Amino acid sequence: MAKAIHRFQSGTDVLALQMDALYKAAPASVLTIFGGLIAISAYWSPQAKTGLLIWFFCICAPAAAYAIGAMARRSGRPKGWGPVAWSHISKAIFLISGLAWGIGGAWMLSIGDHSQTLVICCVVMGAITCTFPNVVYEPAHFLFQVPILAIFTITLAASDVEFGGLLAIAAALLCLALVVMARAVGSQLTLALHLSLENKQLAEDLAERGIALERANRQLSVEALTDPLTGMANRRQLMNFMRTNAGRTALLIADIDHFKSYNDSFGHVDGDICLVLVAGALQNAIRPGKDLAARLGGEEFAVILSDLSLDEAIAVAERIRGDVQTLIDAHPRQIRRPVTISIGLAYRSSERDKTHANLMEEADSALYEAKNSGRNRVSAHSSPSGDLPGAAPARA
Repeated sequence: MAKAIHRFQSGTDVLALQMDALYKAAPASVLTIFGGLIAISAYWSPQAKTGLLIWFFCICAPAAAYAIGAMARRSGRPKGWGPVAWSHISKAIFLISGLAWGIGGAWMLSIGDHSQTLVICCVVMGAITCTFPNVVYEPAHFLFQVPILAIFTITLAASDVEFGGLLAIAAALLCLALVVMARAVGSQLTLALHLSLENKQLAEDLAERGIALERANRQLSVEALTDPLTGMANRRQLMNFMRTNAGRTALLIADIDHFKSYNDSFGHVDGDICLVLVAGALQNAIRPGKDLAARLGGEEFAVILSDLSLDEAIAVAERIRGDVQTLIDAHPRQIRRPVTISIGLAYRSSERDKTHANLMEEADSALYEAKNSGRNRVSAHSSPSGDLPGAAPARA
C-alpha cells in the first residue's frame, strides 16, 4: 500500500514537472500564428477570405488559450488546480489546435495551386517543428501532430496534386518517424524527470536523516551526561564541569543517611522516589549556569559551587541539609520516614591552591567525618575541628 501511494505521488510529481515544462514553451505558439498569417497571405482572395478568417480564428484561439494558461499557471491560478487538471486542459488545447491545422490545411490543399500547396506544406511543417518541445508531455504532443499529418496524408492521397501519392507516403512516413522520435525523446525526458525527483527526494531524506541523527547524537550526549533516574548530572558531567571550573570552588559530597535501611524497609520504588526528591532539594539550592548538582551513584550526590566564599558555601550546604530534613513535611505521602543527609565539604580559594583530585579526597574525608560524628550534619575539611559550629545534632 505504501509503495502504491509512493508511486502515485511520484507520478503526480512528474506530471507537475511535465506541465511546468509544457507551459513554459507557450511563447512558441506565437510562431504558429505568424505561420498562419503567411498561409493567409498566400491564399488570400475574395472567394477564400471568409474560410481563411475562420481558420485563422480557429488556430489563434487555442494558441491564445495556451498562452493565457501559461500565465495563469505561473501566478498559481485557479487555486486548487493540480497537474491532472492542467494536463486535461493542455490535451484539449492541443487537440483543437491540431484539428484546426489539419482540417484547415487540407482545405487549402484542395483549393490551392502548386505554389500555394508548397506554402501550406511548409507552414504546417513549421508549426509541427515549433511544437516539438512539447514532446515532454507525449499525449498533448501526439494530439497536435498526429491529426495534422493523418489528415494531410489522406488529403494528399485523394487529391489531384502533382505527386500527391508520393507526398502522402512521405507524410505518412514523417508521421511515423515523428511518433517514434517523440516516444524515444519523451521517454528519456520522463526518465530524467523521474531521476530528478528521486534525487531530490533522496537529498531531502538524507537531510531529514541527518537532522534526526544529529538530534539522536545530541540526545545520546545528554543521556551520557545525565543520571536516568533523577535527571540531574552524572559523574561524567561532574568531572567535565570541574575541569572547566577555575578559581574559587567548593565541592560538596552528600550521602543519604541510613538509605539501605530505607530501601530494605519500603522497597526500591519508594527508595527511588526518595532519591528523586533528595535530588530536587539539591537542584533547588544551586544557581543554574554557575553551580552543578550531580548524582555520583546509589545514594551519593555531589554539588560544585562556583565563586563563593567558604562561609557562603557552608550556608548552601546547610540549606541543602535542612531542605532534605524537611522533605517528610513537604511530601508526607511520598517520604515514608524522616530522611537526613550528611555532607562533606572541600574548598579551594584559587585554581593553584588544590587540584580536582585534592578536592574529591578532602570532600570524601569530610563526609566520612560527618558520618562518624553522628550524621545529619555538614563537615568542612577546612574546619580544624571537622564539625561546623551550630551543626544540627544527629537524628536516629
